Amino acid sequence: MTKLIPAFTTMQQWNVPDLSVYETTSLSKISSVTSRGNTIVPNSDVPIPFENENFKGQILLLLRTEPRAAKWSNLFVGRRRSFWIQLQGQFKKAPQGQVYIGGEVPKKLQLGVITRSFCTILLGVLNMLVVGLHYSLGLTSPGDVERVEDEELGHICFPLHSSVDEFVCSPAGTTPPPLGQDSFGESAAARAERKAAKTLYQYNTDDTYTFSFFSFYIDFVAWKLVHVPGLPTINLERFWHTMPLRIVSYSVAAEQGTEQRHKKPTHTQQDKEYYMGVEMDPKAILAARGVR
Repeated sequence: MTKLIPAFTTMQQWNVPDLSVYETTSLSKISSVTSRGNTIVPNSDVPIPFENENFKGQILLLLRTEPRAAKWSNLFVGRRRSFWIQLQGQFKKAPQGQVYIGGEVPKKLQLGVITRSFCTILLGVLNMLVVGLHYSLGLTSPGDVERVEDEELGHICFPLHSSVDEFVCSPAGTTPPPLGQDSFGESAAARAERKAAKTLYQYNTDDTYTFSFFSFYIDFVAWKLVHVPGLPTINLERFWHTMPLRIVSYSVAAEQGTEQRHKKPTHTQQDKEYYMGVEMDPKAILAARGVR
């Protein structure tokens, strides 16, 4: 059961009130239905705690806004970043298989010819840059697969340990770095070794994990894909219409290694164990654009 915290009573412009953000908990192993929990306030002054049956932690969702959030503006000065997510916590059950982080939507993506060509370009670039990338436009029954259990959500995800921008493991009994910093202290050598690792990283329930990831190419405030070389600025609803986007972390028990031969062709709901889910609902942003 998700633990709730008191709702924020005053939203400032830098808290992006038009973007509704919630912690989510998966309700079924064979369904995309989720339950909403904590409100995740962008650019909150303090990390927001969350807990589910598999993970307990806290999160900072930092977005580049105008005006900027005074407390976090220094983290964006001189940097090519549209968003920056920092997360810290402990696993309540040790993951079995590869742990991913990325984005998914509740249903299969329905793309037009032009948007599909944009996706082909983007995925081609990402495949060259990220080892272990997994993506799908989604599979539904009975059209694509015969059984509901074999359905797959539209998603693009990356191995968490090797793909995030910074990763620090604090052994039990030590103090983990606080969220909200420019850096958690991972050295360049440690980062290079982590990203080049060929073995499956083993998480446990004793240590505390602190990590962050950011991007210059997705502007959640404007709900647009931006700054991608060779592509125009694109409204995100071109890809998944009015569906919310979920930033998720999950494991796939069937994947027991890092090489291509270890990857499962599909990430079905029945194979996934979720550790974190943050849903971004752009309903107000889309309404202002006349999208229903």
